[in-house]
Amino acid sequence: MFKKFAIAVPMSVLALSSSMAFAAEPISQVINIKAFVPTSLFSVAPQDSNFGRDETMTQQGSGELTSVRGLFNFKHTDPRGAINALIDGDAALYNGRDTIPLTVKIGTVELSNTTTEVVDETESVPGIQREMVITADTPTTGQNGNYTTSFAVIFEPVMKP
Repeated sequence: MFKKFAIAVPMSVLALSSSMAFAAEPISQVINIKAFVPTSLFSVAPQDSNFGRDETMTQQGSGELTSVRGLFNFKHTDPRGAINALIDGDAALYNGRDTIPLTVKIGTVELSNTTTEVVDETESVPGIQREMVITADTPTTGQNGNYTTSFAVIFEPVMKP
């Protein structure tokens, strides 16, 4: 009996200590959430919520870079409300040495760093879709490497008299 007890007690201690050594540690999970809830008066949003995150322009056989395209929904419910847009930052690809200028258009309107009307008051009230198209100048023979850019397009509600 003593032998059974002498063997059973150390085995129990060993089993308990090993389960305590492998006790689960707490795990934390970071959750990032964002939401945009537009006003009932004014809203602009791309149809693809991932538009503009990691776009790629690929060089074609002709030397030209492919364009980046995204469809946007525009709405300004005030009968006198139009929508303007402008570029904040430099709309150009840069590789640390050279730049390749970009052209940004919404519909037929070319954007710059000055605010420009992209949707007038008659089209904005019921809401309208317009395509944003970003094109690059054709790179010259010496322009090669990895080019990147980051700029913002700012949309503004405008009240006409």
